[in-house]
Amino acid sequence: MDLSQIAASIPVHSGQPLRLHKGFGKRIAVLEGNVWVTQDGDPRDVVLRAGEDFVVERPAATVVSALGGAARIMSGLAPA
Repeated sequence: MDLSQIAASIPVHSGQPLRLHKGFGKRIAVLEGNVWVTQDGDPRDVVLRAGEDFVVERPAATVVSALGGAARIMSGLAPA
């Protein structure tokens, strides 16, 4: 999914991870559920709950997966 033109609520279904392209610098905010975020080349795995967010720190593909059921995220530009 290309986040360069999206600033909207996005469902993340269990067993159907989203592979994000052009996400560098974008904020991923979890509206509902729990998600796991991993970035190519980054040894960390980031787990977020509803109300938490994360800014994509690498110009590489990022994968967002729902944990324990469906989730909903919002993505858009990170504040300057």
